[in-house]
Amino acid sequence: HFVAWSSPVHDSTSYTNYCAYFLNFLKAARQLGYETLLLTEETGDEQLRSIIDTGMVDGVALMDVTMNDPRIELAQFSTIPFISIGHPMDEINVPCIDTDFIEMGEMIMQTLHRNGHDRILFIGGKKIDYERAGGANYLIRLRTSMHAAAARYGIHIDEEFTDNDDFDAAENLLERFISDKKNTAIVTQGGPLFLNNLVAATRQRGIRIPQDLSLVSAGTYTDSMGKRLRIDEFPLMPAELCQLGMNMLVHLMDGTIKRKENATLIHPIYKQRGSITSL
Repeated sequence: HFVAWSSPVHDSTSYTNYCAYFLNFLKAARQLGYETLLLTEETGDEQLRSIIDTGMVDGVALMDVTMNDPRIELAQFSTIPFISIGHPMDEINVPCIDTDFIEMGEMIMQTLHRNGHDRILFIGGKKIDYERAGGANYLIRLRTSMHAAAARYGIHIDEEFTDNDDFDAAENLLERFISDKKNTAIVTQGGPLFLNNLVAATRQRGIRIPQDLSLVSAGTYTDSMGKRLRIDEFPLMPAELCQLGMNMLVHLMDGTIKRKENATLIHPIYKQRGSITSL
C-alpha cells in the first residue's frame, strides 16, 4: 500500500525543514503499513493528477502548502482521501493539521512584552516565500499574528528579510539592529544556518546574548543547533504533525472518519533557553 507525499521543491526550499518533515512522515507511514511516494514537482497539481489517475496511491498528504495553493482545488474534488499538513486559506474542504501559528505569534509578543521589550527587529526568511502563491502558510500566519499582537501590546516592529543564510547576510542584519539604538530584541524566522551565523556575528562584535540583545527563533526547526546555541525557540513540530497527519489519513482511507472541514491545530511550544532578558 502506498500514500503520496506531495511537497514541491523550489530554489528557496529549506532542506532542513524538508528532510525533517519528510522523514517523520515516512516513519509514521511505515509504522502504519504504508510506503511513501515522494512528489516534488514545483506546482504539484499536474503530477498529483497523473498519480491519482494511475491508482498507485490510496491517499495523499500535502506539504509546503501556500495560502493559495493550486493543489487544494484538486484535493477538494478527489476520489481518494487528502490531508494537508499546513493550513492554507480559511475555507477549504480538505482536512488540515498544523501548529497554531496565530497562537504562536501571540505567545512571542506576550513573552517580549512581559520582559519589557517595546521595539524589536523581525528578520524574515527569503522574501519569495512570503509572496509565491500567497505565501507559505506558516510564514504568513505567524508574521501576521505577530504584527497584530504587537499592535495590542504597543510593540514597534522593524522588518527585514534575507535571501541568504551566510555570515555576511547575518552580519549585515546585525548592523541594521545596531544602527537603531532603540531595538532591544530580534525575532528571526531564518533557519539553523542563519541562526548560527547571527550568533557568530554577535560574538565577533562583542555583543552579549541576552544582556545586550535578546534573541528568539520563531517558526523554525533548529533542532540540536538551537539547543547548543542556547537560543529561545518557538519551533516547528514535524514529528507531532506527521504522526497526527498520517493517523488522520489512515482513518480517512479506511472510512473510520469522514472528511472534515475544520483545521486541527496543535498548541505551540516554547523552548526557553535563556536568550531573552528582562529590561
